[in-house]
Amino acid sequence: MDVRHFELQDLLAEALIALEAGNHAAVETALKKALAWVEHDWLATPGEIRLAADGPAMSDDDEDD
Repeated sequence: MDVRHFELQDLLAEALIALEAGNHAAVETALKKALAWVEHDWLATPGEIRLAADGPAMSDDDEDD
């Protein structure tokens, strides 16, 4: 079961809690962390995609593209 989306949910919850508290600096920090997570995990190139949450990256020696 792939549960990586829970990491993103936690980061966004952190931002919402900070927003409710009126801590705009913490909101900015939490949103930057969430964006970095999305860029790393969801926008990775095929050679960077992880096969499992803690597993190795796929090899990029597939030349079918």
